[in-house]
Amino acid sequence: MSLSETLERVAALYDEKDAAEKVVKDIKKRLEQAESLAVEQLAASGLDGVRAAGKSWYLRDFYSVSIPADRKSDAVRIANENGLEDYVAVNTASLKSWLIEQHKERGGETLATGTPFDGIVSEYHETRLSRQTLPKE
Repeated sequence: MSLSETLERVAALYDEKDAAEKVVKDIKKRLEQAESLAVEQLAASGLDGVRAAGKSWYLRDFYSVSIPADRKSDAVRIANENGLEDYVAVNTASLKSWLIEQHKERGGETLATGTPFDGIVSEYHETRLSRQTLPKE
């Protein structure tokens, strides 16, 4: 199989994947709506839970927290003052972006080479095929 044929196959698979993702996105939207209605109905019922559709259903609270960028230094200081150093994590996506920029400027064997994070962060690197849709002629 030639490179052109291989790339044609890759493009066709991307199109197939994109179509499947649209279907999944629609299902997720309908599922969120149905779950929201089920939460309202179960909460209004006053029951702790119910058995239906071969499953046991109950309500559970989930929480998410974040710290605005302009408050992160305060959060780190407060965590340190209260012995909670392990509760404030490094934003690895931001760190990775910074390390990539440093690597572009400095070079080096790894992204962290020549930075204060050298020998501290672990790194995984993989070369992947990228694509860009060209305008139709």
